[in-house]
Amino acid sequence: MNIPSLQSNICRTPTGRDALVLLIVGAALFLIASFTDAFEILVGFTRTYEEWEIDEFLTAVLLLSGGFTIFSLRRWNELKTEVQARKEIQERLKFAIEGGSLGVWDWNVATGKLSIIHDWIHDRTAPYPEETHVSIFEECVHPDDHLLLIQKMKEVRDDAMPYYEAECREQRQDGTWRWVHVIGKVTARDEEGRPVRATGITRDVTEVHRTREALEEANKKLDLLYSITRHDLLNQVSIIAAYTGLIEEETVENRRLREYTGHVTTATATIRDQIVFMQDYESMGVKAPEWLCVKEIARVAGAKASRGNLSIDVRTGQLEVFADPLFEKVIFNLVDNTIRHGEKATKVCISFHNENNEGILVIEDDGRGVPSGIKEHIFSRGFGREGSGLGLFLVREILGITGMTIQETGEEGAGARFEIVVPAGAFRADHR
Repeated sequence: MNIPSLQSNICRTPTGRDALVLLIVGAALFLIASFTDAFEILVGFTRTYEEWEIDEFLTAVLLLSGGFTIFSLRRWNELKTEVQARKEIQERLKFAIEGGSLGVWDWNVATGKLSIIHDWIHDRTAPYPEETHVSIFEECVHPDDHLLLIQKMKEVRDDAMPYYEAECREQRQDGTWRWVHVIGKVTARDEEGRPVRATGITRDVTEVHRTREALEEANKKLDLLYSITRHDLLNQVSIIAAYTGLIEEETVENRRLREYTGHVTTATATIRDQIVFMQDYESMGVKAPEWLCVKEIARVAGAKASRGNLSIDVRTGQLEVFADPLFEKVIFNLVDNTIRHGEKATKVCISFHNENNEGILVIEDDGRGVPSGIKEHIFSRGFGREGSGLGLFLVREILGITGMTIQETGEEGAGARFEIVVPAGAFRADHR
């Protein structure tokens, strides 16, 4: 390979020098395009044209054209690969949408224009047009759901909510109704930050609603059965308790019979507690959590549980907690626990403080306290020296609905101390 001689021949004339420049450019493009063995191929081309004594300018032009051609072919192959990859992604997305029976929509928030990218309603004889307006929902959505949809759309337009979500009934071609779940979010904003575009999906949830309605109906029947059963059981328990009391009066001098009737009385009271627990446990989580004033609840529930045998000192200010409406049972059962197990307890103090962004609600008494060996077990169902052993178990379950936890942290001999940990955001206090 004699490159110096080739360079000498090319540079003899101005035309040759111009050809050399083009030759270098062409060789560079050729190298970029081919990557492998490019230098050897280039040298082979120059040798061939030198031996055939073809004009150097023509050699450079040919090399330049070859470089561009090879580069273009390589770029074409890359583009072809990219297009194929995108096509495969689009096919996967299409199959996923069809397999999940989803509808895809694109809403121009400013103009109300609605684009139906994929019509998921398979049994429609007249599917939605690809380009329409959100007002089309007035024609096919149940009248009772219009207000909800309008409100949700207004929230998106006013930028009150960054996402859109609603469930409504849509009419089929045969006149029947289906439940649909519509969900999406703002995907574009103008220069001032106002929403201009929202995109999302629509899903048929008719079967979900049917299942939900069936469960609600079954629960209503069970609630009625439980209510009747509880009422009848409590009546029978009251009769047993009344006759047991009469037997005790008639057997004052018979110690053994009085012992037996005492066991019957205890068992009857346990049955009554269990029936009441069933009613309370069934009610848990039925109503939505709400903000509750601890001071008001503590005074009412505490007085009811203590029956005048304890003084209730509430130091929570205007504290409110976000809890199940059965939170009253929490205070009641904790005060009742003092009555049952506190022996010589005379007072219960309820206070509150912040700790590591969490709220700590403290209920403590001046009784004998809880032995260290059973602190971890007192919240277990059925545990207890007296009664049904369900009171503290119910307390833990009610608190758990809104993420609260409880533990006993007192010292034996110095009184019981229950600490309820309230998560950040689930309490608000104004101590004055």
